[in-house]
Amino acid sequence: MDYLRSRTVRKGWFTLANQGVVSATNFLTGVLIGRFCTKEEFGLYMLGFSIVLFVLDLQISLVSTPYMVYSPRLKGTALNLYSGSSLIHQLALSTIVMFVLVVWSGFLSFGSGPAGLASVVWALVVTIGLIMLREFVRRICFAGLRMEIALIFDLCVAAIQISGLFILAKLGFLSATHAYWVIGIACGVAGASWFLLNRAGFKIQISQAISDFTHNWTFGKWVFASGILWTISMNLYPWFLTFFHGTASAGVWGACLGVLAMANVPLAGVQNFLGPKIANVYANGGILMLRRFAIKASMLLCIVMSILCCALLILGEPLLVLFYGEKYSGNGVVVFVLALSLVASSVAFSFSRALFAIERADIDFKVNFIPFFILFTFGLSFVRSYGPLGAAIGLLIANLSASVVRLVLFTILSRPSVAGASS
Repeated sequence: MDYLRSRTVRKGWFTLANQGVVSATNFLTGVLIGRFCTKEEFGLYMLGFSIVLFVLDLQISLVSTPYMVYSPRLKGTALNLYSGSSLIHQLALSTIVMFVLVVWSGFLSFGSGPAGLASVVWALVVTIGLIMLREFVRRICFAGLRMEIALIFDLCVAAIQISGLFILAKLGFLSATHAYWVIGIACGVAGASWFLLNRAGFKIQISQAISDFTHNWTFGKWVFASGILWTISMNLYPWFLTFFHGTASAGVWGACLGVLAMANVPLAGVQNFLGPKIANVYANGGILMLRRFAIKASMLLCIVMSILCCALLILGEPLLVLFYGEKYSGNGVVVFVLALSLVASSVAFSFSRALFAIERADIDFKVNFIPFFILFTFGLSFVRSYGPLGAAIGLLIANLSASVVRLVLFTILSRPSVAGASS
């Protein structure tokens, strides 16, 4: 038992270190663009980044989450076949995304949309598949609790990406478009290297991939639908800011989120560990152990994130100016409101993934209508009237409301009598 506990703690530290590397990479990328480029250029980068987040969220819900839930139940050849199927699903999704971006970039090339966005989307046409490949590798490692490998992998990406961006900045060639070319190269080099070393773990069989997709879709359709609602609800705010106030406003939004990235390091790191861990807890211990684990994990996340939120109340404004320059001063309150929103969303994460584990993603999907509704009502009105601060308030209301409902619903569904009746 002591060995298992120490192993779990070690895995947790590796997960935190991994997320620290990923968050630091994104943070430094934003700082370089924010300092060496205009607000408008940083705004274009943030619009592109919202596209990346949207695509990755869909990938996680359609490919990675089913893999996280089902792979712990498989061993040997069965696991290799399922991994091969997931790779085929990943490549198919990448192809679809690239086609959609080609069509969209064609329309943008004729003058529609913000100035400069067309070149950013064209860059994503080429690089989005490589960015998705990087995330696919990370999630495969997380599902197998191979946190050490994920850390080494992301360190390689970070080294290539940050050094490339720094060179471009010093040479005066850094822009949103060039940044995505560098990101794509970093992800491609690291991803290709990982697959060369781990190709034995993937057994490709088209008929099996079709069968596995049918099985995944039975469960994953709700995760996929939930992911669409969630990503729309969270990632449309910079587009609303651009529409009402210009790309410079989206740049301010990006800088405030950049400061928040420091608080997001421990949260995202723990979440990367908790997602597969929750699936393993349910697979090995049943509903009662899952219920206890989810509640304890949620309480711990709430405490840690509340402390970080209090720190950002004092340090938000100074850090914003320190990292991004005086041109972003006066937005410390936006950072604090975003931190409150992060606390609210952190409370609900364990319950959301627990719903996935018991194959009740349909419930999570319905809950995500709450932030979707708030986005197009209160959120839209607040953005129009108050700019980045209004967007932050809209996110806070959305996350707080959805978190309360998730907590209540999971508590009801995880009662032994209810869980037994539904099984």
